[in-house]
Amino acid sequence: MRYSDISNQPDHMQACREYITERYSLSVTLQLPATVETLYRAVLSGASEELAQLHILSDHGLPLPEKK
Repeated sequence: MRYSDISNQPDHMQACREYITERYSLSVTLQLPATVETLYRAVLSGASEELAQLHILSDHGLPLPEKK
């Protein structure tokens, strides 16, 4: 899932879950569900992908995701 595709999906929260799972891992999605909410808020506010990543990193202390 690309960040730019999240807002075009009918279920934004599910799209955010997919994005977090692909970028970080399923364990992050399951163990830190607040990361999905952080991403969801970033998408709703129109934040860039870089800014959304910064929020996730600062709010949840995760390392940078690997590019795919």
